[in-house]
Amino acid sequence: MRPKKVRKLLAEALKAHRVARVWRDLDDSGFTDGFIIELTSDWVVMHVLDDGVYLDSLLMMRVRDISTVIDGHHGYIDRALRGLGQSVAEFACPEDATVRDLVVASADLHPLSAFALGDEGEEQLMVGRLVKAGKNRVWHHFLRPDGTWAADVDRWRYEQISSIQIGGRYLEALAQFGDPYPGDGPVAAPELGR
Repeated sequence: MRPKKVRKLLAEALKAHRVARVWRDLDDSGFTDGFIIELTSDWVVMHVLDDGVYLDSLLMMRVRDISTVIDGHHGYIDRALRGLGQSVAEFACPEDATVRDLVVASADLHPLSAFALGDEGEEQLMVGRLVKAGKNRVWHHFLRPDGTWAADVDRWRYEQISSIQIGGRYLEALAQFGDPYPGDGPVAAPELGR
């Protein structure tokens, strides 16, 4: 699908408040379903539907990585969300939001920072604590899948980040049951480089 068509279909899903199914070039696992809740010049924000009708994490993806978008909505989803008492999240960001802006915004909304690094057609999810958001790089303290903290802080260039995740069952479980953060408590706002 051409990039112009992808953008058009994302904008239509946002306006109509309908579920979109998207495929990304970097994602070998198939498609992602969810409500498009924000669209900037470079990024799209989706409230992900898991197991068909359960709203889970917010997922920010680079628009350039999306290869296909189709309408994935039907009345069952609306009825199930109403019946389960779930509502689609709101997330606003400026049209010209940078990757840095989105990384900082996500860290403000959840104690764990999660972003994926695109590498040779695959993504590697990095979950942890945002330590610093510099001009060109993000410093991140990695939390392993077994809930233990890495010894050192890593840094990544913003252009390496292909998606950003906020919340969801996986991050909630790590935040609640993983080891306590080894630092001196929560990271103070000035360290985030704002």
